[in-house]
Amino acid sequence: MARSRKKSSRQATSNAKATASAKDPVTPAGGEISEKAKDSTRSTSVKKAAAAESTRTTGRRVAAATQNPPWLAPTAVVLLIVGLLYLVTYYISAGQLPLPIGDWNLAVGFGVLMVGGGMLMFWK
Repeated sequence: MARSRKKSSRQATSNAKATASAKDPVTPAGGEISEKAKDSTRSTSVKKAAAAESTRTTGRRVAAATQNPPWLAPTAVVLLIVGLLYLVTYYISAGQLPLPIGDWNLAVGFGVLMVGGGMLMFWK
């Protein structure tokens, strides 16, 4: 009699797994949902709520997920090129061009390069 009970409980378990997998196409036959499937079912509002909750508990701010302004990358690249051209012009002209400020031309050229590089730090 004990064997028949074990068989019927096994059959009930396998039937429950079969019906669970038939109802939910994401759930595999084993009944466990993979982590990838769990992540894909989360909505963005749940993720935003989780980020807000972590901000409250840890006291750290989370950066907003925004797009870059369309002018940021081109402006940074132009500033990098202008700074480089400024320095090359200064070296080629033996200090006569672009401005008659002596070695401060190096500071100007490197300053323009640093502004362009600093802008790229905010590029996402």
